[in-house]
Amino acid sequence: MEIFPLNLVLAVAVAAATIFLGFLPTRTIRSAFFAQESLRAAIAWGLIAVVSPPAIVHYQIFIAILCLGAWWQFRSDKALNGKMWLSIASGLGISLGVMLILAVTPRAYPPGWTQEAHAFLLASIYLGGAVIGLAYVGYTLTQGMATRSGVTNEVIQRYVGLLVVLVLARTVLLVVTASTLVSPFRSGMHSIPEGAENSSYTSSLLINHFVEFKVAIGLSGIVLPCLAFAARRAIRSGKQVQASHALAGICLIGLALEILVRFYLS
Repeated sequence: MEIFPLNLVLAVAVAAATIFLGFLPTRTIRSAFFAQESLRAAIAWGLIAVVSPPAIVHYQIFIAILCLGAWWQFRSDKALNGKMWLSIASGLGISLGVMLILAVTPRAYPPGWTQEAHAFLLASIYLGGAVIGLAYVGYTLTQGMATRSGVTNEVIQRYVGLLVVLVLARTVLLVVTASTLVSPFRSGMHSIPEGAENSSYTSSLLINHFVEFKVAIGLSGIVLPCLAFAARRAIRSGKQVQASHALAGICLIGLALEILVRFYLS
């Protein structure tokens, strides 16, 4: 059962989250924290396999098995081995796991676009998923601090600071995307044959999609930076609860808006 663009957005976000998890220090953070997140990553890749084309399901199941291997190692308190399993899963997920979805879903990476448009499209896919993945890791870190898993406020501050940078970079990219990747809408409108019975309906539909696409980009460029700055201010003030709410908002709203953007560009 293929559900695009949910499978693409989830794949990038989960792969990015495991990468950021891999950079966390196992010396201070307990293995139980990593075991829990590795298990969640395995479940997420299993979900991605369910909503992806059958031709690539076995690759995503393999990545899920690697995450289960990391979970088992962390559960046995073998942090180094767990990090190795998680690193392999992260590398395959961010590369093979994402590219296979693009390869078997032509509308995800439409032919006929300029090389510049393709470059911006791919960059926006990865950067959008990285924002969601890092926001999720930041949220779990705030929860880990509450459960005394060895997470320190300094670690959360570093990750939230990086999140602000990524959100701002994504905002700039979205502005460029809005002016570069709208060509499919324009070309689609110009390609409607004159006198066709459904030309007015198709033209109206394309215009509505174009407007909704711009609205989704506008919301992403306003809401996510505000939430990111709110999370950074809250964590600097030692208010973990407020920070976790802002980070959860970035995860949920960012996921919804990213799916909308991918939908209108497909």
